[in-house]
Amino acid sequence: MSIVTHSRSATSSDLSRNPAQVFRAAEEGPVTITRRDGEPLTLVRSSTIEQEHDALRLAANLVAASLAPGEESFAERLLAPFPWLGFLPHEHRERFATEIVEVARACAAVSSFERLFVVLAEWRATAEAIAAGYTPDDQLDWLDDSETVADPRAGE
Repeated sequence: MSIVTHSRSATSSDLSRNPAQVFRAAEEGPVTITRRDGEPLTLVRSSTIEQEHDALRLAANLVAASLAPGEESFAERLLAPFPWLGFLPHEHRERFATEIVEVARACAAVSSFERLFVVLAEWRATAEAIAAGYTPDDQLDWLDDSETVADPRAGE
């Protein structure tokens, strides 16, 4: 078998003779399948492709916002694709705009988009907290250990 897992490539014969090994390698990262009769193909997890498509949609929204006509700042134009930004104060929207572009560029440079979606989720969670009434002036008690609490819907 000529599968080389560090470069993640296999021949079409390897795939037909030992698909389980090729599939295991593909779980760790993309595997290029070389063929004598055609262009190489790449075997990759569906979730990776879906994440890349999501990253492209996000990039398209950033480009569209950056090119939208009008006198509004880039951060304000981001309200169209990300309406939840409306819950954030103006200075936070500006920070979001800067950070999301920087992180998107960095993720694209290494072809890994997990961090991009973490940053997006963190900003959205902040907007949701503000929408729910949390303010930065609120005093929070952080727990060192997890603690079980009663379900507030139980009516105790």
